Amino acid sequence: MKILILVTVALAIPIIPFAIWGQSLEQAARTWEQTQSNPQVMAIVLFGMLSLDVFLPVPSSLVNTLAGAKLGVFAGATVCFAGLTVGAAIGFGLAKLAGPPLQRRWLADRDAQSLKKFAETWGVVTLVLTRALPILAEAAVVLLGVQGLSWRKFWPPVLLANAGIALAYSVFGSMAAQQEWLVIALAISAGLPLLLTFLVRRWLQMTDKKKIA
Repeated sequence: MKILILVTVALAIPIIPFAIWGQSLEQAARTWEQTQSNPQVMAIVLFGMLSLDVFLPVPSSLVNTLAGAKLGVFAGATVCFAGLTVGAAIGFGLAKLAGPPLQRRWLADRDAQSLKKFAETWGVVTLVLTRALPILAEAAVVLLGVQGLSWRKFWPPVLLANAGIALAYSVFGSMAAQQEWLVIALAISAGLPLLLTFLVRRWLQMTDKKKIA
C-alpha cells in the first residue's frame, strides 16, 4: 500500500495541474503563438515552459512542434533539447533530495531495497520509453529520483531521448509551417502523445489484472 501511495503521488504531480489548467494553458499558448513575432523572446519563453514541465501543465509536444515552426529546425531543436533536459534534471534532482526522507517515513527497509533494485535494473529503459509520453515522462523522472537512481544512469538515456524528441518535433513543426498546416500539426502533437499515454496506462492496468488473476 505504501509503495502504491508513492507511485500515485509521483503520477499526481503532473496529472493534477494538467487536469486543472491544461486546456486553458494550451489555448493561451496557441493565442500567444499567433501574436508573438520576436524569435528571441519566443525561444526564452519556450525554454522556460519546458524547464518547468514537471510542475506546470505544459503540453511539451505542442511546445516542441511550435519551436520548430517558429525558430527553424536547428534553433528549435536546440531550445527544446535544452528545456527538456533542464526540466528533467530539476524534477529528478528534487526527487532525489526528497527521496530518503520519504522512504524512511513510508517504506520498510525491504520495500525500499526492492524499489532501488528496480530503479537500477529498469530505470534506464523506463526513462527512454516514457520520455515522449506526457504525464508518464514526468512521473518516471520523479519516481526514479525518489528510488535513488544514480545521476550516472540518469543522464545518458535522458540526453539521447531528449535529442531525438527535440529533433523529430522540430522537423515536424518546420515542415508544417512550410506547408501551412501548422494548426493541424499542433493538434496532432498535442493529442497523439496523450492518446499513447492512455493506451500505455490501459495496457499496464490489464497486465496487472492478469498477474493478479
